[in-house]
Amino acid sequence: EKLKTDGYTHVLIQSTNIIEGIEMESLRKDVATMKSSFKEIRIGNPLLYTPEDYEAVIAAIIKNGAKEGATLLVGHGTYTPATAQYAMLDYMLKEKGFKDYSVGTIEGYPTFDTMVAQVKANGTKKVLLMPFMFVAGDHAKNDIAGEWKEMLEKEGFTVSAQLEGLGQIPEIQEIFIDHIRFGLKHRMLDIMTKKAAYAAGKDTE
Repeated sequence: EKLKTDGYTHVLIQSTNIIEGIEMESLRKDVATMKSSFKEIRIGNPLLYTPEDYEAVIAAIIKNGAKEGATLLVGHGTYTPATAQYAMLDYMLKEKGFKDYSVGTIEGYPTFDTMVAQVKANGTKKVLLMPFMFVAGDHAKNDIAGEWKEMLEKEGFTVSAQLEGLGQIPEIQEIFIDHIRFGLKHRMLDIMTKKAAYAAGKDTE
């Protein structure tokens, strides 16, 4: 509303969300209500969107991972099907040969137990916990460095925690900037418009 009052006609919003989840859905709905107020209003995609994003994120993360033992990436997670994006990251890490990396979530899937089972299967005793979150805030301090660390120690692991948010990693920052560049040049495809055009095309055949 302030940008409209200040006379801006074109707006690009870059989310710092990690996945295309409920927070992104909420943001997209909020922005949709402002569509008529601007000539153009766009949203840059979250960190993980295309397979290429996952590859770039993996390349950035492995630079900060454990030199020995397992690296456990802990995401927020969600109760919706969007939690599958964390499982995709876990799958791609292993597909690329990073067997000592596992992904877990606090409120979704993969779970703590899923992650522990993977580490035990590898015979690893030393683990590094890393927040897979933009900011290493309360979740990182309380859940990861606190509760998860204690639970892992009870399972017999030697645990260290690296409390650095993804937003502090220069290569991750660059991915978000690339999303801004992409957003400046590309308009998000509206599925309803596409469906209407497809239906119209079918009608003329």
